Amino acid sequence: MLWQIALTAGCYLLVRTALGTGIDGDEIFSENLLVKPLRDGKTLLHFEFEIKQTSTIGIQASQHHYHLFPRQIGEIALQNNVEELYLSFTQGNWRQDAWGYPPTSSQGVGAEIIARINGTEQASLGKWKGLTNALSGVFCASLNFISDENTSKSRLMFNVSASNSGDINVPAHHGTLRHGFLPRESVCTENLTPWIKQLPCQAKSGLGALLNPYRLYNMHFHSMGISLGPVMDAIGDEQEGLVYKQHITVVLDPRTFGLDKSWALGELMERDVEAACPVSSKSTVQVVLPEAGVQVFPEPARRETLVGQNTYVYDIQKQDAASISSGGVETEIINRSNKPMGITYFDSLPWYLRVYLHTLAIEATDSDGRITKLRPTNTMFTPAIDRGRPSSIELTMTLPANTRTALRYSFDKGFIKYSEHPPDANRGFNIGPAIISYRSNADVNRPLVCALQNTWSRQQSECVVRVYTELFLASLPTPDFSMPYNVITFTCTILALFFGRIFNLLTRDFAVLKDSD
Repeated sequence: MLWQIALTAGCYLLVRTALGTGIDGDEIFSENLLVKPLRDGKTLLHFEFEIKQTSTIGIQASQHHYHLFPRQIGEIALQNNVEELYLSFTQGNWRQDAWGYPPTSSQGVGAEIIARINGTEQASLGKWKGLTNALSGVFCASLNFISDENTSKSRLMFNVSASNSGDINVPAHHGTLRHGFLPRESVCTENLTPWIKQLPCQAKSGLGALLNPYRLYNMHFHSMGISLGPVMDAIGDEQEGLVYKQHITVVLDPRTFGLDKSWALGELMERDVEAACPVSSKSTVQVVLPEAGVQVFPEPARRETLVGQNTYVYDIQKQDAASISSGGVETEIINRSNKPMGITYFDSLPWYLRVYLHTLAIEATDSDGRITKLRPTNTMFTPAIDRGRPSSIELTMTLPANTRTALRYSFDKGFIKYSEHPPDANRGFNIGPAIISYRSNADVNRPLVCALQNTWSRQQSECVVRVYTELFLASLPTPDFSMPYNVITFTCTILALFFGRIFNLLTRDFAVLKDSD
């Protein structure tokens, strides 16, 4: 059996890199995909997205500020005094004999909701009805049909935090816990669409880009859900933060889509990860190898052991690609000298490429593969003005000896008027080169420019050498230039038909013919 992991859409000279830390204040976002071939030839895919708030404030107070945390879920939990929440939609039965243990605890067919609501039992009843009605509207489900007839109050089974995946060592919190179940609730794309909208990057980038509803619902098992709850300390007395999780678990059969034993992840989902989510602190793909003879390409970033099975781990945070709305520049500088070298870097980008200086990252790799992060000794940045001036970056830094240094920064692509596009708009815009200057010793490896031109400095021992990088093409969002042509053609056709009819009626003579004629 041959497997291949395809996570990127392609390679190009100037790559976009997601250099954000994924942390805003106290919020940390991470995403993971677990891929596991099953014994009966099917494949398990388990998506998990987590937003963790590391502040020590309470769950209610933390929901007043929204950045990565979904506002809809936060406001619903705040209005209904929800301390913990677990919601899942499941379709199909989990075959434990053939598939082993599931990666999630939700296996019952239908819709299940578990919530712990602060307050007395009588006061929490009204909040419970408000919670089910609100979640019904958010996820386009029939949760509003959960009433007293199908609501139970558990004191033993669910006496744990929903955010801790059923860890029995986590003590119960105050409040009333209620459990509702709708066994006839079906799952479809109407539930998946609002679920994806809760993700920070939705389906535009990151692992969320793989969520193809046409493949997710052509399956043998499907489970989708969310969980919200506090993170407690090791003792369980104090709250350390807040965690919100979203998960999707599916079991697919590659043979259903015409795939043999050798297939790529992009072929299975009919989508590729074109760019990592910029706000994620960790974005990984884990491939669990259940048996010998299974080959996975390309080589993983590292190997781990998961429940006694070999696991390949891929970090897609480092495998970005440019998109139509954003991009970036990567410049590689090689210092072949045995001594450190000071350089000056200058780059100027047009105004429609909006540079983000905070994404600047400089990494030097030596001959042994060790990576060292560098900091410029001097930085000068001039932001662009729309249709006024370009942006420019000037850096001075020292390159270690015998290293390969990569300098990266990201930008967003602006929209320009249709009249500002060149005649060959689909080709892209030519972007000028970056300039790197350094002082070369006249006695050792003297460049030819120093020997042919009188460019000596006052010390007569060094000359300034400037090196230019290659040009690159920037593809901007391009309007449909065929629309004016279509409008003109359509209008002229209508006018021609109308004019022809009217002209015939006005210029033609009508005469009555007699029978003798």
